[in-house]
Amino acid sequence: MVLASAPAKVILFGEHAVVYGEPAIAVAINLRTTVAIAKGKNFTVNGRPIEDKFHRYIKNSIDLLWRGDPLEIMTYSAVPSSSGMGSSASITVATVSALLHLNNALSEENVAKKSFEVEYITQGSASPTDTSTVTHGSGVLVSRKMNENFLWKIEKNGVKWYLHHLNIPSLKLVIGFSGIKGNTAMMVAKVRRFYRWNSFARDVIKEIGKITLSAVDALNNEDYETIGDLMNRNNRLLTILGVSHPKLRAMIQNASKYSYGVKITGAGGGGSIVALTDEQEEVAKAIEDAGGVAYIVEISRKGFIVEG
Repeated sequence: MVLASAPAKVILFGEHAVVYGEPAIAVAINLRTTVAIAKGKNFTVNGRPIEDKFHRYIKNSIDLLWRGDPLEIMTYSAVPSSSGMGSSASITVATVSALLHLNNALSEENVAKKSFEVEYITQGSASPTDTSTVTHGSGVLVSRKMNENFLWKIEKNGVKWYLHHLNIPSLKLVIGFSGIKGNTAMMVAKVRRFYRWNSFARDVIKEIGKITLSAVDALNNEDYETIGDLMNRNNRLLTILGVSHPKLRAMIQNASKYSYGVKITGAGGGGSIVALTDEQEEVAKAIEDAGGVAYIVEISRKGFIVEG
């Protein structure tokens, strides 16, 4: 039997702007998905026959990487689905790393690239932000050019992404899940329309990119007040782009009283917020008072882990 796990993630800076070539920063967090794989008589997931409807990421991982005997797969996840915390990336990276281990082809770069392929096949389009962050752990800077601490390059349909390691301090974060499943494709399309027809929207996207680059220095210097201020500025710009929601705004307003900074994380329109704070319990209560579900988390230094 092979046991593999992978963390969740949150985007700290740059969502939506990364679609237009601006940088983004994502971090792995200490909620994990675990996958156990053993040889079996039939392909099953948690005792049920594997089905595309329920097990798309696992099935596509097997189709891409496995040519051997049937596999029995068991899963457990602490990552809520459709929450903006990368549940699909987490299950994909855990599955892919286990299969690559069985194939004697396990490496961090291979896991990142194959996991991106699985997400791309499953979703019809994808960026490598989530899968590379979940693979590597700690923090990742995504950009369209190579910088210091380069990890790997991923290319698809003429688009190139350069992934870099970021030194992330011990951030104390609280995630607030609205309970509303965000529609990433819809939000991306909404921003695209705004971007195409309004020069102000293009200026907003560029400003998000500048904020993201400023955040690299603030993270390196462990300057929590500046990190928080940049998060707040990033959130105001995301609101201008039209990806907020009344429930997100209520959670942000409540959590801001106890936080350095609070912002939407992910596509928006639902999903989650992320708060940087020294008072995690107070922020969690404030989020719950606004009707959200709070997750007290910290940075995961480990990406995928494989045993067996």
